[in-house]
Amino acid sequence: MRAPSVLVLCAAMLVATPLRAQSLDPRLFAGLEWRNVGPFRAGRISAASGAIGQPGVFYVGTPNGGVWKTTSAGETWFPIFDSIKTISSIGAVEVAPSDPNVVYVGTGDLNSYFDGRGDGMYKSADAGRTWRHIGLEGTQQITSILVHPHDPNTVLVAALGGFFQTQSDARGVFRSTDGGANWVKTLYVDDKTGIGALARAADAPDVILAATMFRSVAPGTGVLFQSPDTAQTRTRLYKSIDGGLTWHEVSGGGLPRLTRRISLAIAVGTNAQRIYLIGNFGLYRSDDGGTSWRQMAADDKRIANGQGGYTSGVYVDSKNPDIVYTFHVTAYKSTDGGNSFVAFKGGPPGGDDPQVMWIDPTDGKRILMGYD
Repeated sequence: MRAPSVLVLCAAMLVATPLRAQSLDPRLFAGLEWRNVGPFRAGRISAASGAIGQPGVFYVGTPNGGVWKTTSAGETWFPIFDSIKTISSIGAVEVAPSDPNVVYVGTGDLNSYFDGRGDGMYKSADAGRTWRHIGLEGTQQITSILVHPHDPNTVLVAALGGFFQTQSDARGVFRSTDGGANWVKTLYVDDKTGIGALARAADAPDVILAATMFRSVAPGTGVLFQSPDTAQTRTRLYKSIDGGLTWHEVSGGGLPRLTRRISLAIAVGTNAQRIYLIGNFGLYRSDDGGTSWRQMAADDKRIANGQGGYTSGVYVDSKNPDIVYTFHVTAYKSTDGGNSFVAFKGGPPGGDDPQVMWIDPTDGKRILMGYD
Protein backbone atom coordinates (compact mmCIF):
# COMPACT_ATOMS: atom_id res chain seq x y z
CA MET A 1 0.00 0.00 0.00
CA ARG A 2 3.07 2.35 0.09
CA ALA A 3 2.92 3.27 -3.60
CA PRO A 4 -0.70 4.48 -3.54
CA SER A 5 0.08 6.59 -0.48
CA VAL A 6 2.91 8.32 -2.34
CA LEU A 7 0.64 8.96 -5.32
CA VAL A 8 -2.00 10.58 -3.14
CA LEU A 9 0.57 12.69 -1.37
CA CYS A 10 2.02 13.93 -4.68
CA ALA A 11 -1.44 14.87 -5.90
CA ALA A 12 -2.11 16.84 -2.74
CA MET A 13 1.17 18.76 -3.13
CA LEU A 14 0.35 19.63 -6.73
CA VAL A 15 -3.07 20.94 -5.79
CA ALA A 16 -1.76 22.93 -2.86
CA THR A 17 1.05 24.64 -4.82
CA PRO A 18 -0.11 24.95 -8.43
CA LEU A 19 2.41 27.63 -9.40
CA ARG A 20 5.33 25.58 -8.20
CA ALA A 21 4.01 22.47 -9.95
CA GLN A 22 3.88 24.27 -13.26
CA SER A 23 7.55 25.11 -13.02
CA LEU A 24 8.73 21.51 -12.60
CA ASP A 25 10.68 19.93 -15.41
CA PRO A 26 8.37 17.37 -17.16
CA ARG A 27 11.30 14.98 -17.43
CA LEU A 28 11.02 14.39 -13.70
CA PHE A 29 7.76 12.47 -14.31
CA ALA A 30 9.13 10.26 -17.07
CA GLY A 31 9.47 7.28 -14.80
CA LEU A 32 5.89 7.36 -13.53
CA GLU A 33 3.40 4.84 -14.97
CA TRP A 34 -0.34 4.46 -14.40
CA ARG A 35 -1.59 1.29 -12.75
CA ASN A 36 -4.99 0.16 -11.53
CA VAL A 37 -5.27 0.39 -7.75
CA GLY A 38 -9.02 -0.34 -7.60
CA PRO A 39 -11.86 -0.58 -7.04
CA PHE A 40 -11.90 -4.01 -8.65
CA ARG A 41 -15.47 -4.60 -9.85
CA ALA A 42 -16.19 -6.81 -12.82
CA GLY A 43 -19.96 -6.49 -13.20
CA ARG A 44 -22.65 -9.10 -12.80
CA ILE A 45 -22.09 -12.87 -12.62
CA SER A 46 -24.90 -14.93 -14.13
CA ALA A 47 -23.64 -18.50 -13.58
CA ALA A 48 -21.13 -20.33 -11.38
CA SER A 49 -19.68 -23.82 -11.00
CA GLY A 50 -16.60 -25.58 -9.66
CA ALA A 51 -14.50 -28.66 -10.31
CA ILE A 52 -14.82 -31.33 -7.65
CA GLY A 53 -11.44 -32.53 -6.42
CA GLN A 54 -9.65 -29.43 -7.72
CA PRO A 55 -9.92 -26.84 -4.93
CA GLY A 56 -8.70 -23.88 -6.97
CA VAL A 57 -10.76 -24.44 -10.11
CA PHE A 58 -13.98 -22.49 -10.63
CA TYR A 59 -15.92 -21.19 -13.63
CA VAL A 60 -18.28 -18.23 -13.95
CA GLY A 61 -20.56 -17.05 -16.72
CA THR A 62 -21.36 -13.42 -17.41
CA PRO A 63 -24.33 -11.66 -19.06
CA ASN A 64 -22.26 -10.37 -21.95
CA GLY A 65 -18.66 -11.44 -21.37
CA GLY A 66 -18.57 -15.18 -21.95
CA VAL A 67 -17.09 -17.72 -19.53
CA TRP A 68 -14.15 -17.13 -17.19
CA LYS A 69 -12.02 -19.61 -15.23
CA THR A 70 -9.74 -19.49 -12.23
CA THR A 71 -7.21 -22.11 -11.14
CA SER A 72 -6.14 -20.09 -8.11
CA ALA A 73 -9.41 -20.04 -6.15
CA GLY A 74 -10.32 -16.62 -7.50
CA GLU A 75 -7.02 -14.75 -7.20
CA THR A 76 -6.79 -14.47 -10.98
CA TRP A 77 -9.32 -15.13 -13.74
CA PHE A 78 -8.94 -15.61 -17.48
CA PRO A 79 -11.49 -15.76 -20.33
CA ILE A 80 -11.98 -19.17 -21.93
CA PHE A 81 -14.97 -18.59 -24.24
CA ASP A 82 -13.54 -15.97 -26.59
CA SER A 83 -13.18 -18.46 -29.43
CA ILE A 84 -16.99 -18.48 -29.69
CA LYS A 85 -17.79 -15.43 -31.80
CA THR A 86 -21.57 -15.84 -32.13
CA ILE A 87 -22.62 -15.37 -28.51
CA SER A 88 -21.32 -14.03 -25.20
CA SER A 89 -24.41 -14.08 -22.94
CA ILE A 90 -24.25 -16.99 -20.48
CA GLY A 91 -27.17 -18.39 -18.50
CA ALA A 92 -25.72 -21.55 -16.91
CA VAL A 93 -22.38 -23.31 -16.38
CA GLU A 94 -21.95 -26.82 -15.00
CA VAL A 95 -18.83 -28.93 -14.51
CA ALA A 96 -19.50 -32.67 -14.62
CA PRO A 97 -19.12 -33.91 -11.02
CA SER A 98 -17.46 -37.15 -12.14
CA ASP A 99 -15.12 -35.62 -14.74
CA PRO A 100 -13.68 -32.11 -14.21
CA ASN A 101 -12.62 -31.92 -17.85
CA VAL A 102 -16.24 -31.90 -19.02
CA VAL A 103 -17.88 -28.49 -18.82
CA TYR A 104 -21.32 -27.58 -20.16
CA VAL A 105 -22.43 -24.02 -20.92
CA GLY A 106 -25.97 -22.84 -21.59
CA THR A 107 -26.24 -19.49 -23.34
CA GLY A 108 -28.72 -16.67 -22.78
CA ASP A 109 -28.93 -14.83 -19.46
CA LEU A 110 -32.26 -14.75 -17.61
CA ASN A 111 -31.88 -11.22 -16.24
CA SER A 112 -30.64 -9.59 -19.45
CA TYR A 113 -34.14 -9.80 -20.93
CA PHE A 114 -34.02 -8.85 -24.64
CA ASP A 115 -30.23 -8.50 -24.73
CA GLY A 116 -29.53 -11.89 -23.17
CA ARG A 117 -30.39 -14.15 -26.08
CA GLY A 118 -28.27 -17.23 -26.64
CA ASP A 119 -27.96 -19.91 -29.26
CA GLY A 120 -28.12 -23.10 -27.22
CA MET A 121 -25.63 -25.40 -25.53
CA TYR A 122 -21.84 -25.69 -25.67
CA LYS A 123 -19.51 -28.36 -24.31
CA SER A 124 -15.83 -28.62 -23.52
CA ALA A 125 -14.07 -31.95 -23.00
CA ASP A 126 -10.74 -30.37 -22.04
CA ALA A 127 -11.60 -28.12 -19.08
CA GLY A 128 -12.48 -25.12 -21.21
CA ARG A 129 -9.63 -25.01 -23.68
CA THR A 130 -11.86 -25.78 -26.66
CA TRP A 131 -15.63 -25.74 -27.22
CA ARG A 132 -18.18 -27.21 -29.56
CA HIS A 133 -21.82 -26.36 -30.07
CA ILE A 134 -24.16 -29.22 -29.07
CA GLY A 135 -27.60 -28.04 -30.06
CA LEU A 136 -30.76 -26.49 -28.60
CA GLU A 137 -30.24 -23.46 -30.82
CA GLY A 138 -33.80 -22.20 -30.47
CA THR A 139 -33.90 -21.92 -26.68
CA GLN A 140 -32.49 -18.35 -26.41
CA GLN A 141 -32.25 -18.42 -22.60
CA ILE A 142 -31.02 -21.41 -20.56
CA THR A 143 -31.38 -21.10 -16.78
CA SER A 144 -30.07 -24.39 -15.35
CA ILE A 145 -27.93 -27.40 -16.23
CA LEU A 146 -27.78 -30.60 -14.19
CA VAL A 147 -25.11 -33.20 -14.99
CA HIS A 148 -25.55 -36.65 -13.45
CA PRO A 149 -23.17 -37.11 -10.49
CA HIS A 150 -21.76 -40.34 -11.92
CA ASP A 151 -22.20 -39.98 -15.68
CA PRO A 152 -20.87 -36.89 -17.51
CA ASN A 153 -22.97 -37.75 -20.56
CA THR A 154 -26.36 -37.59 -18.85
CA VAL A 155 -27.51 -33.97 -18.81
CA LEU A 156 -30.70 -32.05 -18.07
CA VAL A 157 -31.21 -28.51 -19.38
CA ALA A 158 -33.83 -25.96 -18.36
CA ALA A 159 -34.84 -23.79 -21.32
CA LEU A 160 -36.74 -20.62 -20.56
CA GLY A 161 -37.09 -19.35 -24.10
CA GLY A 162 -37.41 -15.78 -25.33
CA PHE A 163 -40.17 -13.24 -24.87
CA PHE A 164 -41.52 -13.48 -28.40
CA GLN A 165 -40.98 -17.17 -29.11
CA THR A 166 -43.88 -19.51 -29.75
CA GLN A 167 -42.13 -22.54 -31.23
CA SER A 168 -42.25 -25.63 -29.03
CA ASP A 169 -38.51 -26.31 -29.20
CA ALA A 170 -37.74 -23.06 -27.36
CA ARG A 171 -38.95 -24.05 -23.91
CA GLY A 172 -39.00 -26.96 -21.48
CA VAL A 173 -36.69 -29.53 -19.89
CA PHE A 174 -34.38 -31.26 -22.35
CA ARG A 175 -32.49 -34.47 -21.57
CA SER A 176 -29.45 -36.06 -23.18
CA THR A 177 -27.74 -39.36 -22.40
CA ASP A 178 -24.96 -39.03 -24.97
CA GLY A 179 -23.26 -35.83 -23.91
CA GLY A 180 -25.46 -33.54 -25.95
CA ALA A 181 -25.34 -35.33 -29.29
CA ASN A 182 -29.10 -35.84 -29.05
CA TRP A 183 -31.79 -34.17 -26.94
CA VAL A 184 -35.27 -35.26 -25.89
CA LYS A 185 -37.79 -32.82 -24.45
CA THR A 186 -39.30 -34.43 -21.34
CA LEU A 187 -41.28 -31.53 -19.83
CA TYR A 188 -43.24 -28.88 -21.71
CA VAL A 189 -46.02 -26.61 -20.47
CA ASP A 190 -46.98 -24.28 -23.32
CA ASP A 191 -45.54 -21.87 -25.88
CA LYS A 192 -45.33 -19.00 -23.39
CA THR A 193 -43.93 -20.81 -20.35
CA GLY A 194 -40.37 -22.04 -19.89
CA ILE A 195 -38.34 -23.57 -17.09
CA GLY A 196 -36.85 -21.13 -14.60
CA ALA A 197 -34.98 -23.53 -12.32
CA LEU A 198 -33.90 -27.15 -11.79
CA ALA A 199 -32.69 -28.77 -8.57
CA ARG A 200 -31.44 -32.15 -7.34
CA ALA A 201 -29.44 -33.57 -4.45
CA ALA A 202 -26.13 -35.18 -5.38
CA ASP A 203 -26.89 -38.35 -3.41
CA ALA A 204 -30.37 -38.82 -4.92
CA PRO A 205 -29.86 -38.03 -8.61
CA ASP A 206 -33.15 -39.50 -9.82
CA VAL A 207 -35.24 -36.99 -7.85
CA ILE A 208 -35.42 -33.68 -9.67
CA LEU A 209 -37.51 -30.55 -9.24
CA ALA A 210 -38.39 -28.09 -11.99
CA ALA A 211 -40.00 -24.68 -11.62
CA THR A 212 -41.76 -23.06 -14.56
CA MET A 213 -41.76 -19.37 -15.43
CA PHE A 214 -44.05 -17.41 -17.70
CA ARG A 215 -41.90 -15.71 -20.36
CA SER A 216 -43.86 -13.98 -23.07
CA VAL A 217 -44.67 -10.52 -24.36
CA ALA A 218 -47.40 -9.90 -26.86
CA PRO A 219 -45.87 -8.14 -29.89
CA GLY A 220 -46.54 -4.41 -29.81
CA THR A 221 -47.74 -4.31 -26.20
CA GLY A 222 -44.48 -3.56 -24.44
CA VAL A 223 -45.80 -5.36 -21.36
CA LEU A 224 -42.74 -6.89 -19.73
CA PHE A 225 -42.61 -6.67 -15.96
CA GLN A 226 -46.31 -6.99 -15.13
CA SER A 227 -48.37 -9.98 -16.22
CA PRO A 228 -51.92 -10.75 -15.07
CA ASP A 229 -52.16 -13.46 -12.44
CA THR A 230 -53.93 -16.15 -14.40
CA ALA A 231 -53.71 -19.92 -14.61
CA GLN A 232 -51.38 -19.55 -17.58
CA THR A 233 -48.99 -17.00 -16.09
CA ARG A 234 -48.76 -18.71 -12.71
CA THR A 235 -45.55 -20.54 -11.78
CA ARG A 236 -45.77 -24.31 -11.36
CA LEU A 237 -43.65 -26.88 -9.56
CA TYR A 238 -42.91 -30.29 -11.10
CA LYS A 239 -41.14 -33.34 -9.73
CA SER A 240 -39.48 -36.33 -11.37
CA ILE A 241 -38.39 -39.52 -9.61
CA ASP A 242 -36.83 -41.19 -12.65
CA GLY A 243 -34.05 -38.80 -13.56
CA GLY A 244 -36.16 -36.40 -15.57
CA LEU A 245 -37.89 -38.88 -17.87
CA THR A 246 -41.39 -38.23 -16.53
CA TRP A 247 -42.88 -35.47 -14.38
CA HIS A 248 -45.86 -34.74 -12.18
CA GLU A 249 -47.05 -31.41 -10.82
CA VAL A 250 -46.64 -30.66 -7.12
CA SER A 251 -49.31 -28.50 -5.50
CA GLY A 252 -51.28 -28.12 -2.29
CA GLY A 253 -50.13 -29.38 1.07
CA GLY A 254 -49.52 -25.86 2.33
CA LEU A 255 -47.66 -24.68 -0.75
CA PRO A 256 -48.67 -21.08 -1.56
CA ARG A 257 -49.79 -19.79 -4.92
CA LEU A 258 -46.55 -19.69 -6.88
CA THR A 259 -45.85 -16.59 -8.94
CA ARG A 260 -43.00 -15.33 -11.06
CA ARG A 261 -39.45 -16.46 -10.36
CA ILE A 262 -38.78 -19.11 -7.73
CA SER A 263 -35.64 -20.96 -6.67
CA LEU A 264 -35.25 -24.50 -5.34
CA ALA A 265 -32.85 -26.64 -3.32
CA ILE A 266 -32.88 -30.30 -2.25
CA ALA A 267 -30.78 -31.26 0.77
CA VAL A 268 -28.16 -33.99 0.63
CA GLY A 269 -28.47 -36.69 3.28
CA THR A 270 -32.26 -36.59 3.46
CA ASN A 271 -33.17 -39.07 0.72
CA ALA A 272 -34.45 -36.04 -1.23
CA GLN A 273 -37.10 -35.39 1.43
CA ARG A 274 -35.88 -31.97 2.60
CA ILE A 275 -36.77 -29.33 0.00
CA TYR A 276 -36.48 -25.56 0.14
CA LEU A 277 -38.46 -23.26 -2.16
CA ILE A 278 -38.31 -19.46 -2.25
CA GLY A 279 -40.09 -16.69 -4.14
CA ASN A 280 -41.46 -13.20 -3.69
CA PHE A 281 -43.86 -14.77 -1.19
CA GLY A 282 -41.15 -16.07 1.17
CA LEU A 283 -39.34 -19.31 2.03
CA TYR A 284 -41.09 -22.67 2.28
CA ARG A 285 -39.76 -26.05 3.40
CA SER A 286 -40.90 -29.62 2.93
CA ASP A 287 -39.59 -32.60 4.91
CA ASP A 288 -41.49 -35.26 3.00
CA GLY A 289 -40.42 -34.73 -0.59
CA GLY A 290 -42.99 -32.06 -1.39
CA THR A 291 -46.17 -33.61 0.01
CA SER A 292 -46.53 -30.99 2.74
CA TRP A 293 -45.02 -27.54 3.20
CA ARG A 294 -44.61 -24.88 5.88
CA GLN A 295 -43.39 -21.32 5.71
CA MET A 296 -40.09 -20.62 7.41
CA ALA A 297 -39.15 -17.38 9.18
CA ALA A 298 -42.47 -15.93 8.08
CA ASP A 299 -41.89 -12.63 9.89
CA ASP A 300 -38.49 -12.05 8.29
CA LYS A 301 -39.27 -10.24 5.03
CA ARG A 302 -35.56 -9.83 4.25
CA ILE A 303 -35.06 -13.40 3.11
CA ALA A 304 -37.61 -13.55 0.27
CA ASN A 305 -36.79 -12.66 -3.32
CA GLY A 306 -35.45 -9.15 -3.72
CA GLN A 307 -36.18 -6.50 -6.33
CA GLY A 308 -39.15 -8.30 -7.80
CA GLY A 309 -37.21 -11.53 -8.24
CA TYR A 310 -34.08 -10.02 -9.75
CA THR A 311 -32.23 -11.43 -6.75
CA SER A 312 -33.54 -14.92 -6.05
CA GLY A 313 -31.82 -17.95 -4.61
CA VAL A 314 -31.94 -20.70 -2.03
CA TYR A 315 -29.01 -23.06 -1.45
CA VAL A 316 -28.39 -25.78 1.11
CA ASP A 317 -25.13 -27.00 2.60
CA SER A 318 -23.99 -30.30 1.13
CA LYS A 319 -23.25 -31.80 4.54
CA ASN A 320 -25.84 -30.22 6.82
CA PRO A 321 -29.48 -29.85 5.68
CA ASP A 322 -30.10 -27.24 8.36
CA ILE A 323 -27.61 -24.76 6.88
CA VAL A 324 -29.44 -22.83 4.19
CA TYR A 325 -28.68 -19.62 2.30
CA THR A 326 -31.13 -17.20 0.66
CA PHE A 327 -30.74 -14.15 -1.59
CA HIS A 328 -32.35 -10.75 -1.25
CA VAL A 329 -30.25 -7.60 -1.70
CA THR A 330 -28.05 -9.31 0.90
CA ALA A 331 -27.23 -13.00 1.24
CA TYR A 332 -28.65 -14.54 4.43
CA LYS A 333 -27.73 -17.72 6.30
CA SER A 334 -29.66 -20.02 8.60
CA THR A 335 -28.17 -22.77 10.76
CA ASP A 336 -31.48 -24.04 12.13
CA GLY A 337 -33.23 -25.25 9.02
CA GLY A 338 -34.68 -21.88 8.04
CA ASN A 339 -36.26 -20.89 11.32
CA SER A 340 -34.04 -17.83 11.68
CA PHE A 341 -31.50 -15.99 9.53
CA VAL A 342 -28.57 -13.63 9.86
CA ALA A 343 -26.95 -11.46 7.17
CA PHE A 344 -24.15 -13.37 5.53
CA LYS A 345 -22.55 -11.42 2.67
CA GLY A 346 -22.98 -8.25 0.62
CA GLY A 347 -25.86 -5.83 0.54
CA PRO A 348 -26.28 -2.08 1.13
CA PRO A 349 -24.61 0.32 1.04
CA GLY A 350 -22.19 -1.34 -1.38
CA GLY A 351 -24.88 -2.46 -3.80
CA ASP A 352 -23.48 -5.98 -4.11
CA ASP A 353 -26.58 -7.90 -5.15
CA PRO A 354 -26.11 -11.69 -4.78
CA GLN A 355 -26.85 -13.55 -8.01
CA VAL A 356 -25.61 -17.14 -7.93
CA MET A 357 -23.97 -19.61 -5.56
CA TRP A 358 -22.23 -22.94 -6.08
CA ILE A 359 -21.62 -25.27 -3.13
CA ASP A 360 -19.27 -28.20 -3.58
CA PRO A 361 -21.36 -31.40 -3.24
CA THR A 362 -18.46 -33.01 -1.33
CA ASP A 363 -17.52 -30.05 0.87
CA GLY A 364 -20.11 -27.62 2.20
CA LYS A 365 -17.43 -25.10 3.15
CA ARG A 366 -16.17 -24.72 -0.41
CA ILE A 367 -18.48 -22.09 -1.87
CA LEU A 368 -18.37 -19.77 -4.86
CA MET A 369 -20.68 -16.75 -4.91
CA GLY A 370 -21.38 -14.46 -7.85
CA TYR A 371 -22.58 -10.89 -7.37
CA ASP A 372 -23.75 -7.92 -9.36
